[in-house]
Amino acid sequence: MEVKIPSYVYIQKNAISKLNRVLEKIDSQSAVMVTDEVVKRLVEDKIQKIPFYGVFLVENASILQARDIVLNVGYTDVDAVVGIGGGKVLDVSKVVATELNAEFVSVPTTASHDGIASPVASFKENGKPISISTKPPVAVIADTEIIKSCPRRLIHSGFGDLISNIVAVKDWRLSRDLRGESYNEVAVAIASMPAHLMVNRAKEPDFRLENDIETLLRGLIMSGVAIAIAGSSRPASGAEHKFSHALDYLGFGSGTHGEQVGLGTIIFEFFYEKAYNEGNWELIRESLRNVGAPTKAEQIGLSKEQVLEALLYAKKIRRKRFTILEALDPQKEDFEKALEETKIVD
Repeated sequence: MEVKIPSYVYIQKNAISKLNRVLEKIDSQSAVMVTDEVVKRLVEDKIQKIPFYGVFLVENASILQARDIVLNVGYTDVDAVVGIGGGKVLDVSKVVATELNAEFVSVPTTASHDGIASPVASFKENGKPISISTKPPVAVIADTEIIKSCPRRLIHSGFGDLISNIVAVKDWRLSRDLRGESYNEVAVAIASMPAHLMVNRAKEPDFRLENDIETLLRGLIMSGVAIAIAGSSRPASGAEHKFSHALDYLGFGSGTHGEQVGLGTIIFEFFYEKAYNEGNWELIRESLRNVGAPTKAEQIGLSKEQVLEALLYAKKIRRKRFTILEALDPQKEDFEKALEETKIVD
Protein backbone atom coordinates (compact mmCIF):
# COMPACT_ATOMS: atom_id res chain seq x y z
CA MET A 1 0.00 0.00 0.00
CA GLU A 2 1.34 3.40 -0.99
CA VAL A 3 1.26 5.91 1.88
CA LYS A 4 1.28 9.58 1.02
CA ILE A 5 2.42 12.03 3.68
CA PRO A 6 3.42 15.72 3.44
CA SER A 7 6.66 16.19 1.53
CA TYR A 8 7.18 19.72 2.85
CA VAL A 9 6.43 20.90 6.37
CA TYR A 10 7.23 24.34 7.74
CA ILE A 11 6.39 25.29 11.33
CA GLN A 12 7.92 28.62 12.16
CA LYS A 13 7.50 32.35 12.32
CA ASN A 14 6.73 33.81 8.89
CA ALA A 15 6.36 30.31 7.43
CA ILE A 16 3.81 31.63 4.95
CA SER A 17 6.71 33.21 3.07
CA LYS A 18 7.65 29.63 2.06
CA LEU A 19 4.42 29.18 0.08
CA ASN A 20 5.82 30.38 -3.22
CA ARG A 21 8.85 28.11 -2.82
CA VAL A 22 6.60 25.12 -2.13
CA LEU A 23 4.54 25.81 -5.25
CA GLU A 24 7.76 25.94 -7.25
CA LYS A 25 8.97 22.65 -5.73
CA ILE A 26 5.79 20.84 -6.69
CA ASP A 27 6.03 22.45 -10.14
CA SER A 28 2.66 24.15 -9.85
CA GLN A 29 1.73 26.27 -12.85
CA SER A 30 -1.92 26.92 -12.05
CA ALA A 31 -2.80 27.10 -8.36
CA VAL A 32 -6.00 28.37 -6.79
CA MET A 33 -6.43 29.68 -3.26
CA VAL A 34 -9.35 28.75 -1.03
CA THR A 35 -9.85 30.90 2.05
CA ASP A 36 -12.44 33.09 3.76
CA GLU A 37 -12.95 36.85 3.83
CA VAL A 38 -11.35 37.41 7.24
CA VAL A 39 -8.24 35.35 6.52
CA LYS A 40 -7.90 36.85 3.04
CA ARG A 41 -7.54 40.30 4.57
CA LEU A 42 -5.11 38.92 7.15
CA VAL A 43 -2.67 37.32 4.69
CA GLU A 44 -3.14 39.12 1.37
CA ASP A 45 -0.09 41.36 1.85
CA LYS A 46 2.04 38.27 2.56
CA ILE A 47 1.03 36.38 -0.59
CA GLN A 48 0.31 39.18 -3.05
CA LYS A 49 3.18 38.18 -5.33
CA ILE A 50 1.82 34.67 -5.91
CA PRO A 51 -0.03 34.54 -9.25
CA PHE A 52 -3.05 32.45 -8.24
CA TYR A 53 -5.35 31.46 -11.07
CA GLY A 54 -8.28 32.26 -8.82
CA VAL A 55 -9.27 32.97 -5.22
CA PHE A 56 -12.38 31.34 -3.81
CA LEU A 57 -14.00 32.35 -0.54
CA VAL A 58 -15.64 29.79 1.72
CA GLU A 59 -18.88 31.01 3.26
CA ASN A 60 -19.88 27.75 4.92
CA ALA A 61 -18.24 24.38 5.34
CA SER A 62 -20.20 21.95 3.20
CA ILE A 63 -19.81 19.51 0.35
CA LEU A 64 -22.01 21.82 -1.72
CA GLN A 65 -19.56 24.68 -1.19
CA ALA A 66 -16.69 22.49 -2.39
CA ARG A 67 -18.64 21.39 -5.47
CA ASP A 68 -19.50 25.01 -6.30
CA ILE A 69 -15.79 25.84 -6.32
CA VAL A 70 -15.05 22.84 -8.53
CA LEU A 71 -17.74 23.98 -10.98
CA ASN A 72 -16.39 27.53 -10.99
CA VAL A 73 -12.93 26.27 -11.81
CA GLY A 74 -14.43 24.59 -14.84
CA TYR A 75 -12.08 22.80 -17.17
CA THR A 76 -9.01 24.77 -16.19
CA ASP A 77 -5.99 22.57 -15.51
CA VAL A 78 -5.62 23.49 -11.85
CA ASP A 79 -2.68 21.59 -10.39
CA ALA A 80 -2.70 22.83 -6.79
CA VAL A 81 -5.26 23.96 -4.24
CA VAL A 82 -3.91 26.14 -1.45
CA GLY A 83 -6.21 26.18 1.56
CA ILE A 84 -5.51 29.08 3.92
CA GLY A 85 -7.67 29.25 7.00
CA GLY A 86 -9.22 27.29 9.83
CA GLY A 87 -10.77 23.84 9.83
CA LYS A 88 -13.75 24.74 7.66
CA VAL A 89 -11.61 26.22 4.91
CA LEU A 90 -9.15 23.32 4.98
CA ASP A 91 -11.93 20.72 4.83
CA VAL A 92 -13.46 22.38 1.76
CA SER A 93 -10.01 22.72 0.21
CA LYS A 94 -9.29 19.01 0.67
CA VAL A 95 -12.45 18.04 -1.18
CA VAL A 96 -11.77 20.53 -3.98
CA ALA A 97 -8.20 19.23 -4.40
CA THR A 98 -9.42 15.64 -4.44
CA GLU A 99 -12.18 16.35 -6.97
CA LEU A 100 -9.73 18.19 -9.24
CA ASN A 101 -6.97 15.60 -8.71
CA ALA A 102 -4.72 18.48 -7.72
CA GLU A 103 -2.10 18.76 -4.99
CA PHE A 104 -3.37 20.12 -1.68
CA VAL A 105 -1.28 22.64 0.26
CA SER A 106 -2.48 23.18 3.83
CA VAL A 107 -1.87 26.60 5.39
CA PRO A 108 -3.64 26.52 8.77
CA THR A 109 -4.38 29.74 10.61
CA THR A 110 -5.49 27.93 13.77
CA ALA A 111 -4.29 24.91 15.73
CA SER A 112 -7.74 23.65 16.63
CA HIS A 113 -7.57 20.01 15.42
CA ASP A 114 -5.53 17.42 13.53
CA GLY A 115 -7.37 18.08 10.28
CA ILE A 116 -4.52 20.38 9.22
CA ALA A 117 -2.65 17.34 7.88
CA SER A 118 -5.13 14.47 7.80
CA PRO A 119 -6.61 12.88 4.66
CA VAL A 120 -10.13 13.35 6.03
CA ALA A 121 -12.62 16.20 5.59
CA SER A 122 -15.35 16.67 8.20
CA PHE A 123 -18.62 18.47 7.68
CA LYS A 124 -22.01 18.84 9.27
CA GLU A 125 -24.84 18.11 6.88
CA ASN A 126 -28.32 18.79 8.26
CA GLY A 127 -26.75 19.11 11.68
CA LYS A 128 -25.14 15.66 11.48
CA PRO A 129 -21.36 15.09 11.29
CA ILE A 130 -19.98 13.27 8.25
CA SER A 131 -16.43 12.43 7.19
CA ILE A 132 -15.01 12.10 3.68
CA SER A 133 -11.71 10.52 2.66
CA THR A 134 -9.53 12.94 0.71
CA LYS A 135 -6.00 13.37 -0.55
CA PRO A 136 -3.47 14.19 2.17
CA PRO A 137 -1.61 17.50 1.82
CA VAL A 138 1.62 17.56 -0.11
CA ALA A 139 2.74 20.39 2.16
CA VAL A 140 1.80 21.96 5.49
CA ILE A 141 2.81 25.54 6.13
CA ALA A 142 2.08 26.60 9.71
CA ASP A 143 2.94 30.22 10.45
CA THR A 144 3.28 30.44 14.23
CA GLU A 145 2.80 34.19 14.32
CA ILE A 146 -0.55 33.94 12.55
CA ILE A 147 -1.66 30.95 14.62
CA LYS A 148 -0.69 32.60 17.92
CA SER A 149 -3.08 35.43 17.10
CA CYS A 150 -6.10 33.12 16.76
CA PRO A 151 -8.56 32.87 19.69
CA ARG A 152 -7.09 31.04 22.69
CA ARG A 153 -10.07 28.72 22.72
CA LEU A 154 -9.09 27.27 19.35
CA ILE A 155 -5.57 26.50 20.56
CA HIS A 156 -6.98 24.80 23.67
CA SER A 157 -9.25 22.84 21.35
CA GLY A 158 -6.24 21.60 19.41
CA PHE A 159 -4.69 20.42 22.65
CA GLY A 160 -7.85 18.46 23.44
CA ASP A 161 -7.92 16.87 19.98
CA LEU A 162 -4.26 15.85 20.21
CA ILE A 163 -4.42 14.24 23.65
CA SER A 164 -7.54 12.28 22.67
CA ASN A 165 -5.12 10.04 20.73
CA ILE A 166 -4.15 8.55 24.09
CA VAL A 167 -7.54 6.84 24.37
CA ALA A 168 -7.93 6.25 20.62
CA VAL A 169 -4.81 4.08 20.34
CA LYS A 170 -5.87 2.06 23.40
CA ASP A 171 -9.20 1.40 21.72
CA TRP A 172 -7.40 0.27 18.59
CA ARG A 173 -5.19 -2.09 20.58
CA LEU A 174 -8.25 -3.41 22.42
CA SER A 175 -9.88 -4.18 19.09
CA ARG A 176 -6.72 -5.95 17.94
CA ASP A 177 -6.65 -8.11 21.07
CA LEU A 178 -10.37 -8.91 21.27
CA ARG A 179 -11.43 -8.80 17.63
CA GLY A 180 -8.25 -9.44 15.65
CA GLU A 181 -8.37 -6.06 13.91
CA SER A 182 -5.35 -5.06 11.83
CA TYR A 183 -3.03 -2.83 13.86
CA ASN A 184 -0.08 -0.60 12.94
CA GLU A 185 2.56 0.06 15.61
CA VAL A 186 4.17 2.86 13.60
CA ALA A 187 0.90 4.76 13.28
CA VAL A 188 0.24 4.24 16.99
CA ALA A 189 3.64 5.60 17.96
CA ILE A 190 3.34 8.62 15.69
CA ALA A 191 -0.12 9.44 17.06
CA SER A 192 0.52 8.79 20.75
CA MET A 193 4.03 10.07 21.45
CA PRO A 194 3.30 13.79 20.90
CA ALA A 195 0.04 13.41 22.84
CA HIS A 196 1.86 12.03 25.89
CA LEU A 197 4.55 14.69 25.48
CA MET A 198 1.99 17.50 25.60
CA VAL A 199 0.19 16.01 28.61
CA ASN A 200 3.45 15.70 30.56
CA ARG A 201 4.49 19.22 29.66
CA ALA A 202 1.10 20.61 30.60
CA LYS A 203 1.28 19.23 34.16
CA GLU A 204 4.02 21.73 34.98
CA PRO A 205 2.63 24.67 37.02
CA ASP A 206 4.34 27.32 34.87
CA PHE A 207 3.26 25.74 31.55
CA ARG A 208 1.99 28.14 28.88
CA LEU A 209 0.55 26.51 25.79
CA GLU A 210 1.30 29.59 23.70
CA ASN A 211 5.01 29.00 24.30
CA ASP A 212 4.68 25.42 23.08
CA ILE A 213 2.62 26.20 19.98
CA GLU A 214 5.25 24.62 17.71
CA THR A 215 5.15 21.38 19.72
CA LEU A 216 1.35 21.35 19.53
CA LEU A 217 1.41 21.91 15.78
CA ARG A 218 3.96 19.14 15.26
CA GLY A 219 1.74 16.82 17.26
CA LEU A 220 -1.36 17.69 15.25
CA ILE A 221 0.53 17.21 11.98
CA MET A 222 1.91 13.87 13.17
CA SER A 223 -1.61 12.83 14.11
CA GLY A 224 -2.71 13.51 10.54
CA VAL A 225 0.27 11.53 9.24
CA ALA A 226 -0.67 8.61 11.51
CA ILE A 227 -4.15 8.59 9.95
CA ALA A 228 -2.59 8.46 6.47
CA ILE A 229 -0.33 5.56 7.47
CA ALA A 230 -3.18 3.62 9.09
CA GLY A 231 -5.48 4.21 6.15
CA SER A 232 -8.22 5.26 8.57
CA SER A 233 -8.79 7.60 11.52
CA ARG A 234 -8.19 4.69 13.94
CA PRO A 235 -5.08 6.14 15.66
CA ALA A 236 -6.87 9.41 16.37
CA SER A 237 -10.51 8.48 16.90
CA GLY A 238 -12.01 6.12 19.43
CA ALA A 239 -14.72 6.17 22.08
CA GLU A 240 -13.98 9.80 22.90
CA HIS A 241 -14.81 10.77 19.32
CA LYS A 242 -17.99 8.69 19.39
CA PHE A 243 -19.02 10.75 22.43
CA SER A 244 -18.27 14.00 20.57
CA HIS A 245 -20.20 12.83 17.51
CA ALA A 246 -23.11 11.92 19.77
CA LEU A 247 -23.17 15.46 21.15
CA ASP A 248 -23.22 16.75 17.58
CA TYR A 249 -26.00 14.39 16.50
CA LEU A 250 -28.10 15.34 19.52
CA GLY A 251 -27.35 19.06 19.19
CA PHE A 252 -26.18 19.38 22.79
CA GLY A 253 -23.90 22.06 24.21
CA SER A 254 -21.67 24.75 22.75
CA GLY A 255 -18.30 23.01 22.75
CA THR A 256 -15.77 22.86 19.95
CA HIS A 257 -14.71 19.46 18.63
CA GLY A 258 -11.51 19.54 20.68
CA GLU A 259 -13.32 20.55 23.85
CA GLN A 260 -15.78 17.70 23.45
CA VAL A 261 -13.19 15.02 22.78
CA GLY A 262 -11.14 16.41 25.68
CA LEU A 263 -13.99 15.66 28.08
CA GLY A 264 -14.45 12.30 26.40
CA THR A 265 -10.77 11.52 26.95
CA ILE A 266 -11.13 12.08 30.70
CA ILE A 267 -14.20 9.83 30.82
CA PHE A 268 -12.78 6.91 28.86
CA GLU A 269 -9.33 7.15 30.43
CA PHE A 270 -11.25 6.69 33.69
CA PHE A 271 -12.80 3.48 32.35
CA TYR A 272 -9.41 2.21 31.17
CA GLU A 273 -7.87 2.88 34.56
CA LYS A 274 -10.69 1.17 36.45
CA ALA A 275 -11.22 -1.81 34.13
CA TYR A 276 -7.69 -2.47 32.85
CA ASN A 277 -5.50 -0.66 35.40
CA GLU A 278 -4.08 1.39 32.54
CA GLY A 279 -4.00 5.14 32.21
CA ASN A 280 -4.21 8.23 34.38
CA TRP A 281 -7.44 10.17 34.02
CA GLU A 282 -6.43 12.65 36.72
CA LEU A 283 -3.33 13.62 34.75
CA ILE A 284 -5.46 14.11 31.63
CA ARG A 285 -7.86 16.33 33.58
CA GLU A 286 -5.00 18.29 35.16
CA SER A 287 -3.36 18.94 31.78
CA LEU A 288 -6.62 20.17 30.25
CA ARG A 289 -7.22 22.44 33.23
CA ASN A 290 -3.68 23.84 33.05
CA VAL A 291 -4.08 24.88 29.41
CA GLY A 292 -7.46 26.49 30.12
CA ALA A 293 -9.57 23.84 28.37
CA PRO A 294 -12.91 22.70 29.85
CA THR A 295 -12.89 19.88 32.39
CA LYS A 296 -16.55 20.27 33.41
CA ALA A 297 -19.66 19.74 31.32
CA GLU A 298 -21.20 23.05 32.34
CA GLN A 299 -18.24 24.91 30.82
CA ILE A 300 -19.50 23.97 27.36
CA GLY A 301 -23.18 24.30 28.13
CA LEU A 302 -23.93 20.67 28.98
CA SER A 303 -26.12 19.33 31.75
CA LYS A 304 -25.56 16.00 33.48
CA GLU A 305 -28.60 14.56 31.71
CA GLN A 306 -27.28 15.62 28.32
CA VAL A 307 -23.85 14.11 28.94
CA LEU A 308 -25.44 10.83 30.03
CA GLU A 309 -27.71 10.75 27.01
CA ALA A 310 -24.75 11.42 24.69
CA LEU A 311 -22.67 8.66 26.31
CA LEU A 312 -25.49 6.16 25.89
CA TYR A 313 -26.08 7.35 22.30
CA ALA A 314 -22.36 7.00 21.56
CA LYS A 315 -22.78 3.22 21.89
CA LYS A 316 -24.98 3.34 18.78
CA ILE A 317 -22.51 5.25 16.60
CA ARG A 318 -20.04 3.57 14.22
CA ARG A 319 -20.74 0.11 15.63
CA LYS A 320 -18.07 -1.45 13.42
CA ARG A 321 -15.39 0.58 15.24
CA PHE A 322 -14.73 -1.51 18.33
CA THR A 323 -13.80 0.56 21.40
CA ILE A 324 -13.97 0.32 25.17
CA LEU A 325 -17.67 1.13 24.80
CA GLU A 326 -18.22 -2.18 23.06
CA ALA A 327 -15.77 -4.10 25.27
CA LEU A 328 -17.32 -3.03 28.60
CA ASP A 329 -20.84 -2.11 27.48
CA PRO A 330 -21.19 0.41 30.33
CA GLN A 331 -24.70 1.21 31.50
CA LYS A 332 -26.19 4.45 32.76
CA GLU A 333 -25.13 3.83 36.35
CA ASP A 334 -21.54 3.19 35.19
CA PHE A 335 -21.47 6.50 33.36
CA GLU A 336 -22.98 8.27 36.36
CA LYS A 337 -20.20 6.94 38.57
CA ALA A 338 -17.55 8.01 36.05
CA LEU A 339 -18.97 11.54 35.79
CA GLU A 340 -19.16 11.83 39.57
CA GLU A 341 -15.62 10.60 40.25
CA THR A 342 -14.04 12.68 37.49
CA LYS A 343 -16.10 15.70 38.63
CA ILE A 344 -17.15 16.40 35.06
CA VAL A 345 -20.55 17.06 36.54
CA ASP A 346 -21.26 18.19 40.11
